[in-house]
Amino acid sequence: MRRFLLIAGLCTLLPVAAVCAEEHPAAPKAPKATKAAAKAKGKPKEEAPAPLERWNRMTPEERRQALAKLPPERRRELQQKLQQYRNLPPEQREQLRERYKAFSQLPPEQQNRARDLFRQFNSLPEDRRPVVKQEYEQLRSMPEAERNARMNSEAFRSRYTPSEQQMLRDLAQTFGSSR
Repeated sequence: MRRFLLIAGLCTLLPVAAVCAEEHPAAPKAPKATKAAAKAKGKPKEEAPAPLERWNRMTPEERRQALAKLPPERRRELQQKLQQYRNLPPEQREQLRERYKAFSQLPPEQQNRARDLFRQFNSLPEDRRPVVKQEYEQLRSMPEAERNARMNSEAFRSRYTPSEQQMLRDLAQTFGSSR
């Protein structure tokens, strides 16, 4: 559960990436002509580090300057999420990096949809979150036909509200299966 919420939180950090990129000299933006030339020569575009990785590479002064640009509430939220990330064991941090990488490869529309779904999930009552998350994990582990049968069953419809059912359908569609 904690990992799911952290992933959701990390996805909300993505807009902060622009601030990180501006503040960190080790991650300069390549001029457009260079990017176009690299594409023309068939060279793969270098992958930008995840926002959290950029934060970790910043000096304390660079972090302070980047955080100073944010509204106080957003700053507190970001600092809390960064601390949660730092407290994770290395294997969980690697897992999150992989998930972020997969997320960042989604088209922008799907990324926005994913952020909306995470916000919707986080707005569920506290007692419903574990139930909905458990169902999502089960759906995610099923082959598509089995997942569709489950979501069309009476048991599914009676256990979840219409908005929870839609959220689970959208999560399954957006993030597919783990198989």
